[in-house]
Amino acid sequence: MHAAQEKPMTEVGPYEYKPRKSRIGAWIGATMFAGAFIGLSFSLGARTEGGGAVHPADQAAMIGLGLIGAGVILSFLRLRVRADEHGIEVRNVASTHRLPWGVVVGITVPERVQWATLELADDEEIAVMAIQMTDKRRAVEAVKHLRALMEQSRGS
Repeated sequence: MHAAQEKPMTEVGPYEYKPRKSRIGAWIGATMFAGAFIGLSFSLGARTEGGGAVHPADQAAMIGLGLIGAGVILSFLRLRVRADEHGIEVRNVASTHRLPWGVVVGITVPERVQWATLELADDEEIAVMAIQMTDKRRAVEAVKHLRALMEQSRGS
C-alpha cells in the first residue's frame, strides 16, 4: 500500500504525532540563545565604559538569563497530539486539552495558519500546534489519520 493512500477504517489505530522541524529549530535556537548569553557573560571586562564594575554575580546572572531563555525556547518541545478511538489529546506550549471525539466537529488547516485546528461543537477552536505546515507531507498524513480516527469513532 502506498503511504499516501488512506487506510481502511478497520486499520486506523491510536496515533501520536510530534512536529519535526520545530523540534530541530527549538534545539538550535535554545543552544544559540544560551551560548550567546554565556559568551557575552565571559566577554564582559572587569570595568564598563562608564567606570562601573562587572562582578562575578553579574556574569552568573547573564548565564542564568541565557539558561532561562533557552528553557522557554525548549518549551516548544512539548508540542504533541495523541489520539485513539475514544478521543484526542492536544498538548501545546502552555496547555493540554483532552477531548472526546463527540465534541470535535472537524479538523481543519485554515489558510495562512501555520498549524491545524480542532473545531469544537460549541463553536470554539483549539490550535493543534504539533501539526505544523512546515512538516508538509507528515502534517498532511497526520490530519488524514486524525480525521479517519474521528470518523471511525462516529461509526462505532
